[in-house]
Amino acid sequence: MTPTPRYRQIADDLRRRLADEEFGPVGSKIPPIAELQREYDCENNLNMIRHAQSVLIDEGLIEPRQGQGTFVIAVPPRQDNQDDLSEAAEELRIALGTAQAALAKFISKLTPPPSDKSRWPK
Repeated sequence: MTPTPRYRQIADDLRRRLADEEFGPVGSKIPPIAELQREYDCENNLNMIRHAQSVLIDEGLIEPRQGQGTFVIAVPPRQDNQDDLSEAAEELRIALGTAQAALAKFISKLTPPPSDKSRWPK
C-alpha cells in the first residue's frame, strides 16, 4: 500500500479543521501560508502548503483572493457525520435489496404464467 503523500495529509487535516470551523465560518480568512508551513513543519517547502490548498480549492472549500489571503467559501461535513451517513447508506442499500426481492416476488404472482398452446386442441 502506497503511503499518503504529505500534501494530501495536510489537505485532509485542513479539511477537518474547516469542518470543525477552527478557522471560523464561511467568509473567514485562513492562516497565511507561512504560518501553515510552521504548523505543519514544512518551512523548507512552500509548494507543500500550496499543493494542499489547491486540493481544497478544487473541492470548492477555500478561495484565494489576490492581496487579501485565502478565505473559507464552504464548510465540509464533519467526518463523524460522514461515518453516520455511510452507515445509514449501507442500511438503506440492504433495505432496498430486500424490498426489490419482495417486489419481484409480488410481481411474479401477478403475472399469469406463459400459456402453453400445445395443450389446446387444434
